[in-house]
Amino acid sequence: MSVDNSADESAIMKNVIRKNQIDEVTGLLNMMYFMEDSYYLLKDAGNGDIAFLYFDVENFKGYNRKYGFQEGNKFLRRIAGILRDAFPHGILARLNDDHFVAAVENEHIEQRIEYVWQAVHDFDQNLALEVKVGIYVPAAGIQDTALILDRAKLACESVKGTYDKGWGVFDEALEKKIRIKNYIVSNFYRALEHHDIEVWYQPEIRTMTRQVMGFEALARWNSPEYGMISPGVFIEVLEDAHLIHKLDLYVIREACEDFRRVREHGEGWQEARISLNLSRMDFQLTDIFADVERIRQEYQVSCDRLHIEITEGAFSVDDDHIIKQIMRFREAGYEVWMDDFGSGYSSLNTLKDYDVDLIKFDMRFLRDFGKNHKTEVILKSLVSMAKELGIHTLAEGVETEEQYQFLKDIGCELCQGYLFGKPQPLRLAAASYAGSEATLSFEPLISSDYFRKIGNINLLSISPLLSFEERRNYISAMPMAICEQGESLSSFRYIYTNQAYLDFVKNQGFESLEAEIQYYQQGKEHFQRMFARLLNRCRSLRKELSVDFTMNGKMCNISCRYIASNPDKKVDAFVFVIVMLSAENPQTVDFHTALRHIMGIFSRVDFFSIDGHAENIYIDENQNRITCENPTVEGSLKLYAERYIVAEERELFMRFYDLPSLIERQKEINRDHFTAFFHTYNDDGTVSLKIYIIIPFLLGGGECWLSCVKEMDGRSQLTQISPGEVKD
Repeated sequence: MSVDNSADESAIMKNVIRKNQIDEVTGLLNMMYFMEDSYYLLKDAGNGDIAFLYFDVENFKGYNRKYGFQEGNKFLRRIAGILRDAFPHGILARLNDDHFVAAVENEHIEQRIEYVWQAVHDFDQNLALEVKVGIYVPAAGIQDTALILDRAKLACESVKGTYDKGWGVFDEALEKKIRIKNYIVSNFYRALEHHDIEVWYQPEIRTMTRQVMGFEALARWNSPEYGMISPGVFIEVLEDAHLIHKLDLYVIREACEDFRRVREHGEGWQEARISLNLSRMDFQLTDIFADVERIRQEYQVSCDRLHIEITEGAFSVDDDHIIKQIMRFREAGYEVWMDDFGSGYSSLNTLKDYDVDLIKFDMRFLRDFGKNHKTEVILKSLVSMAKELGIHTLAEGVETEEQYQFLKDIGCELCQGYLFGKPQPLRLAAASYAGSEATLSFEPLISSDYFRKIGNINLLSISPLLSFEERRNYISAMPMAICEQGESLSSFRYIYTNQAYLDFVKNQGFESLEAEIQYYQQGKEHFQRMFARLLNRCRSLRKELSVDFTMNGKMCNISCRYIASNPDKKVDAFVFVIVMLSAENPQTVDFHTALRHIMGIFSRVDFFSIDGHAENIYIDENQNRITCENPTVEGSLKLYAERYIVAEERELFMRFYDLPSLIERQKEINRDHFTAFFHTYNDDGTVSLKIYIIIPFLLGGGECWLSCVKEMDGRSQLTQISPGEVKD
């Protein structure tokens, strides 16, 4: 008896064929049968009727790591179901891993893709799952499915890594971009060999002097086929192709060669410094420090002439290797600059975790200048923060005088932008910055450290005289200025002034800073001489000093600190702050004015209380505030005696100022004040005779005393202490 098995064999064959067509995980078509089915679909379709979609699920590997491969396969099946819901009549397939493709009718494509994106995003919000989609609509006659899928894939890749776009379309613009990308990779080495890639230079300007501090070396590709290719295009392509280190080392070598050649012509070029750009990829593709060192030594360039600019993105990567390489540059003597600060998501963290010498503010900060007040607020805060951290600052994208003046006012040290010069080849830069046609001069290299020390002063804080720790909690608008002066008053000039100081100058009756400078340089009035002596003492003592004075009936204090000396111009820089010691009341203005003028005849006035507290009330430029070093009566008197009273008279001085016996002495001789004369040292080492007056008075029911000291001009022989002034 025979059995007919043809029906079973037919069913088995159908199952085998079906199994070969289907992806086992998702139940969608596999790649081979998708290509076949879509080929026949294209044959019958009209122009633009069919759209090909390429899907890429971002962060799928993270899903697998968290939940395992079995759950990962369930997730892939879930995506297959989402695609079936969105495109019920389309040809759907899984290519590999988390990549899917679809051939669908070209109707309501964006709405359907939006549905897919939202469904995938909602599946596990903790992992930020997203799907990126590439769209290609082939024209009539294009039936090469492999080419079609490649173009859909390229459209998908064009939006990967972006946060504001879920899909991309392959069009003529994208096709041109891909064509240029292929050209860049294929012709890169030829461009280096034929010097189609040139190094151009843009000046970096010191805001306080408007002199050229240095240049940034920038790559420019002048292609015979495409003309000037934007750096924003070829740099990204070379990074993706892992060729960027070849470009950066080429630029460094060309820059060193250029500046060795141009320095031979003199005219200031020997003073210039060069900023060189490095990418994060440079640290991963080569020993970039060793390569840069090799070039530097070959051209005999000192490290202090080269500044290493590293994009902020490199600092945001938690990579010990990059950290160590950055440290190698700094330890060798290079300055390391953080480029494009503020363009990333972790700018402040990078300042916390890395040591850099300078931050360059991204040029986008200045694009809304004058339109959005937040720009000025943010830049002020960033400059102030950088100074508190001891980091120097440079702003890119400066195009107007208003922007430049604002940056100068807030203390941003360097700036760069079209206002001072566009990037240009060395031959053009040489004409612009040296010789008879020069529009800007070079900053002398010998003055660099001088200006860096001035740049550390924070004009936006309560006092540039305070240490970083002391001024952390303060913001103020006290009149502040940075000035420089040599041996003569005629060399005096301002480097920086804040708005509060400009207002102070106007309130003194001067129309401008220039008028105030002319007044000061005459040196005829008491205040002029007093301020000049204060600067001279700061210069010689190298420490903070202060002096009280009256101006227009107002009691003021100037605190001043020496900053640095400029060996090129033989001048010194100082920072000073003016504090109004008390507010004026219309009813008491005459009374207070008279008191202040009386107080001004003394060189110092101190307050002593019965509980032993000492406080300086008034001081001129020839004395120091002893009470700041020791606020007790006994301690401050001992310090004063040791520092200012001649040795033979110190014991008598301490007996004269024996406060516990002052009340008894006052009762015995019925005096409202006590006087004595002591030979006193001045800060320059000379000795002069001064009169010391103690005035007792009651304050809040307790005994207090004023101690007043006055110079005795022309007096050399006087009885030191009147009878009864000292208690035996």
